[in-house]
Amino acid sequence: MSKLTTLATLRSPVEYVQWFSRGRLIALFWIGAITTIIVMSSLGPVGWDAQGYWKTSQIVHHHFDPYAQDLVALRAFHNRLAVNPAEPAPFVYVYSPLTLSLLRVLAMFPSWLIGLFYGLAIASGAMLELWAGYQMAVQRERRWLALMLPAIVFFPGLVTDDVILSGNVAYVLYGVILAAATAGWKRGRWSWYYIAVLVASIFKAPFLALLAFPVLIENNRRQWVLALTTACGGVLLFTAQMKIWPSMFREQLLSLRLVFDWLHDFGYGPASILGRALWQRGVPSGRATAILYLVSACWLAIALLFLAGRVRRCNLPRESWVPIALVGTVLLNPRIQKYDLAAITIPMLLIGWRAMRLGWTIVFEMVPGNPHNAQSASPWKLIALAAGCLLIPNVITVAGPAWFPNELVVLVAIFAMGMWSLHHAVAKSSWTPSLVPVIDPIALPALE
Repeated sequence: MSKLTTLATLRSPVEYVQWFSRGRLIALFWIGAITTIIVMSSLGPVGWDAQGYWKTSQIVHHHFDPYAQDLVALRAFHNRLAVNPAEPAPFVYVYSPLTLSLLRVLAMFPSWLIGLFYGLAIASGAMLELWAGYQMAVQRERRWLALMLPAIVFFPGLVTDDVILSGNVAYVLYGVILAAATAGWKRGRWSWYYIAVLVASIFKAPFLALLAFPVLIENNRRQWVLALTTACGGVLLFTAQMKIWPSMFREQLLSLRLVFDWLHDFGYGPASILGRALWQRGVPSGRATAILYLVSACWLAIALLFLAGRVRRCNLPRESWVPIALVGTVLLNPRIQKYDLAAITIPMLLIGWRAMRLGWTIVFEMVPGNPHNAQSASPWKLIALAAGCLLIPNVITVAGPAWFPNELVVLVAIFAMGMWSLHHAVAKSSWTPSLVPVIDPIALPALE
């Protein structure tokens, strides 16, 4: 009887609450995220891109032309749409002929082994994306960001989606690129970053747009030379395939065009949204989308270079500029997809949080007769406001109209918030004499 009494005394409600330490909560959240992925994989489609890669590897292994077979499948799909509008779209292998050599080697191994290693590669790539984003946070932000990491994989671009289950190779490529980028912006070692971007451009040529990132971070002549040299290497690799595999190269470009014309897989960038809107109205979109992309990319590049120069002159902490520079660099991609947004989810989250803190501080300081400052006030109202802002686009995605460009609105809004907060931090820093290390408390959230 005494033992039972002692046991009941020890297991009080307070001790149960204390058992949920921060480390145990993080572990429970990760267990919940992994369990969710397993359940989603069991109840719905999984690995649709990975299965397409394996199918293509088998076609190459038997010495057939995968692009020619994709064109046949696309034409058959287009002809059946008139009878069955719900006809499922076929998988189209849109990567360059140079990647077929890798698939030919992988086809020599059993499917279960390739599936196991490829699944581990996708998981490793996703974890590297999270790790690289986590490095951009300052110490006070890491306390809450560590709790959110398990959920971020389900919200690419801060909007809910199941693209993590697709098995797209972009997760592996972005994981390696962002890990190399971390070594670059933290320690100035950019060699592996350029190599990673060059290799990734073999799969997806738009990856070459990421060469702008080290230029924006370092903003010196050496990075300009290295970026332009790598870009020339990527262009040479692209054009060399035209000479080595002329027939397959033409078929691949035709497949890409039909993906836009028949599958309507435009993406989520500004030009992509315009292309989808024009297609829905039956208007040709090629010239209009090209003009919009060139104009928007030029204006964006000018704005980013201008800000990079101001950040360098004011000597702001790199953590305040790196997320904005990375999001701006991804916006230079002509065809932004969900897996591109997944790579910048944490930078977008950090930009939004910092901008909201800065706005909250400015509004708080403007209230007359307030005996407290924003730093000492309770953060729960700000947290509730941030949670509400995060909830709105996800509710629109689930229950709102399908035509609304939710992903683009969130992406542009976050980037604009980052530009505003950085401009405010630069302006406040320029007011401070260089010999007096004074930091304005209103600008402090923008620097964090």
